[in-house]
Parts: sequence; structure tokens; C-alpha cells
Amino acid sequence: MPMKDYQDALTRLQKGLASGYQSSPTVLNIPGQSLMCKVDPDYYLALEPIFTEILSRWAISFPQGVQETLVHTGNLVYCKPLNTHIIPLTLTWGGNDYEVQAAFLSADFVDRALKLYAGVQESLPVSDLRIRADERAAVEAFFGDKTPPVAVAYL
Repeated sequence: MPMKDYQDALTRLQKGLASGYQSSPTVLNIPGQSLMCKVDPDYYLALEPIFTEILSRWAISFPQGVQETLVHTGNLVYCKPLNTHIIPLTLTWGGNDYEVQAAFLSADFVDRALKLYAGVQESLPVSDLRIRADERAAVEAFFGDKTPPVAVAYL
């Protein structure tokens, strides 16, 4: 059985993300308003399931197809022991804590989409959104053998 080629689907997702950003830049990197925020130089934290649902609309795909493409291309962190890409976390910004269902996406995937298809010259900076420090062990376990977010992601 031949391996599935995800390149076309990945390009469609990046174009969809860029189009959504061009229509409304607040969809990225504004805690409390955005679908996802950059939490360290290597990762964006996305709110689930809304992120997958909206990206599937922008890319004219099904949510399952979005997840499959992102997981198989290494752009979405997937916890094999838990069989999920979603982790419950407590996030903090503006002095308040919020409990969310989160997913981690490769910053390279997002930043490349914005550069190639939205004309953004520089990568977006790390946002003010932080993961509660007491969640760090859970995040590191979720990442398994992948490199987890660095200290700047936590407060």
C-alpha cells in the first residue's frame, strides 16, 4: 500500500490559514480573542475544537482531514499514549487563569503560511499567553520524545 502524500492538503491548510489571517488578523496571537497564540519560538497553542473546525472551513476540508494532515506531517503534536492531540491546560494572561482544551502546532507551519500566502515579512512574536507553571510536567509528558515548549511558555 503506497504512503499517502499530504503535500497538497498541507498547502491547502496553509493557504486557508493565511486567508483567514488576512481577513481578520485577530485570529492569531491575541490572548482572549485568537484561535491560537505563539507560546514560545517553536509552538503555537491552539484552542480546540474551534481551531480545527475553523481551519477546516478556511481550507475547505473536513476536521478529521485537517487533524490527519497536521499529525502526519509533524505539524501538530500528537500524544500516542493518550491517543489525542488535545491536552486540558490552565492558561494565564492579564492576571487571570483560564481552563482550556489545547493543541500545539509547529510555529514553522504557521509562520511559513503567513510568509508565503499572507505576505507577512517577520514571524509573529511570542504572545502574552502563558501556560501555568504547575502544568509543565503534564505538557512535557504529553510531548513525550518531542521537544516541549521552553521556559518562556510558562508563568
